[in-house]
Amino acid sequence: MEKQKNNALEKAENAVKANGEQTSAGESGVKPAVKEPAVKEPAVKKHAAKTGAKQKKTSAEKKENGKKREKENIKRAKLEKKRKKQAIKAEKERIRAEKRVEAARIKAHKKAEKEKAKAAALRDKNRKKAEAKELKRLRAEERAARRDKLKHETKKEREKRIAAEKERKAQLKSEEKRRKAELKKQKFLAKKERKEQRAKNRQKNRERNRGFGGWLAAVISLGVATLVLASVLTFTFLMPTTSDAMLESAYRRSFYDAVEQVDNIDLNMSKILATSDEGAVQNYLLDLAVNSELAENDIQSLPLEDESKFFTVKLVNQIGDYAKYLNKKLNEGGTLTAAEKENLKKLYNANLMLKDSLQKTMSNMADDFSFASMATGDKGNVVLENFNELENLSVEYPELIYDGPFSDGADDREIKGLSGDKIDEARAKEIFTDIFGAYGIENVANAGTLEGSLRCFNVSATVKGENLFAQISETGGKLVAFAYAGSCKDTVYDGDYATDKALEFLAYQGFADMKPVWINLSGNVYTINFAAAQNDVIIYSDLVKVRVCAETAEIIGMEATSYYTNHTERVIEKTALTAAQAKEKVSSAIDVITCRKAVVPIGEKSEKLCYEFMGTYDGATYFAYIDAATGRQIEMFKVINSEQGKMLM
Repeated sequence: MEKQKNNALEKAENAVKANGEQTSAGESGVKPAVKEPAVKEPAVKKHAAKTGAKQKKTSAEKKENGKKREKENIKRAKLEKKRKKQAIKAEKERIRAEKRVEAARIKAHKKAEKEKAKAAALRDKNRKKAEAKELKRLRAEERAARRDKLKHETKKEREKRIAAEKERKAQLKSEEKRRKAELKKQKFLAKKERKEQRAKNRQKNRERNRGFGGWLAAVISLGVATLVLASVLTFTFLMPTTSDAMLESAYRRSFYDAVEQVDNIDLNMSKILATSDEGAVQNYLLDLAVNSELAENDIQSLPLEDESKFFTVKLVNQIGDYAKYLNKKLNEGGTLTAAEKENLKKLYNANLMLKDSLQKTMSNMADDFSFASMATGDKGNVVLENFNELENLSVEYPELIYDGPFSDGADDREIKGLSGDKIDEARAKEIFTDIFGAYGIENVANAGTLEGSLRCFNVSATVKGENLFAQISETGGKLVAFAYAGSCKDTVYDGDYATDKALEFLAYQGFADMKPVWINLSGNVYTINFAAAQNDVIIYSDLVKVRVCAETAEIIGMEATSYYTNHTERVIEKTALTAAQAKEKVSSAIDVITCRKAVVPIGEKSEKLCYEFMGTYDGATYFAYIDAATGRQIEMFKVINSEQGKMLM
């Protein structure tokens, strides 16, 4: 230990000595030779390289940092864009959700409103049924009370009642006279106003044509005159002078439409007679069938008694039905025989007479002619007289015996639906009075007989100044047909209510198990076809047509000739095809809605059991009849919408 300390002292002393020697030398002015280290070149280069590398490193770092910042900016932009997209998507989803909620709300509201309307309609229907039932009961009570009163009426009471009834009739007659006088006055004023208007128009035409000449003036005058005529006609149709203005307009339109359709019948029949191309003939036959049905509907809409329009209606019906018969024959590969062509020629000549008569009627009509006046049957009525003259035309009119409902041969068929004792005219009058007593009939009288297989007694009466005409069968005393010329000015009751009223009337007449198969509304009148049903099978041969006023729900017409001609108990055989198998025979283009069994007439004496399919195609409704034994299509009808309502073609 001591030795180590001595070594340390010795080293310290040596260091002091060395330091002193250096100091002495400096003081004496002699500098020691200090050898400066030499700067080596590689070291400088190394330093420069190091400095450059450092600068490069700094530049690279800056560049790298710039790239990083750029990437971060891009990333932030993408994130921002994504965020905006998500926000837009969320907003769209919110809007869609709101729309779904609103649509659901609207749908629920509409459904509720529909259910509410349905319930209200049902309540209204039940109310109307109850009112009708109550009215029927009250009328029955009134009739019973009246019969009972008349039964126990004394001579003095009878004389008093008759005097009161005469006084009431006189009052009604006086009121009717005043109404007609007022109507006549209004017509006179309207006519005067129209004349003044025409005079003004003629003056305007003269002023307008002044300065023009030759062909141009003639063309302009013709155009102005046509416009004036159209204005006058429109003024005549729509001028609200009386409550019957709309009805008068409807009669006028029906008449001129009938004239147009008769002209079309003449045109198509002339084409048929002038061509030998069977394809073209078929097209003309189809047009002819449509023309005849439209003409028949227009003529039936006129306020004429049945006997006045009998010839006209029969002619256009036979033309149309004969056209359908011939067209069906050509479709099945047949050809027209010489006799059939001769029948067409005779029908053409008969229609030509009708056409000429209608043209003559139009030329003799005054501007202010009232079509409603045809219902009164007054002499001097140019239209009524011309229709009556058609019965006496000296034209060779063919008797057609063929497979069709308007065949003359049908008049000689066996009557299957009537039985019982034969009645006389007096009994027919009593039956008529019992059926129509509630109508308030007056002036009941026998009006001759209808001859043929279904022999009937004609009975007529008046109801509120309108004619009521009926046919009572000689065998069994059944109501075969009737027509009441009452006018219907509005549609108040729906088709269901009208159908119920018609069924009540049929039940009262002894018709059982009748099903409505067709309903059409035209001129504010429902025409409802009922067919008998046997074991839920519709029997189309047993058809009854009923007309119901849509304004009053009163029965104003019935025709049951087909029913009484064909009605009998039938043997409904088991079908060879199921409904599903029969449906396969219907075109796949038709969307089938309903299916039921039906017996349809084939010609005059045969019938076939078919499946009736009702469906739609391209917005139209079709009825297809498939033979239940063979699967062959027997018939197909298309529902045609026209101004006269719906028709089956």
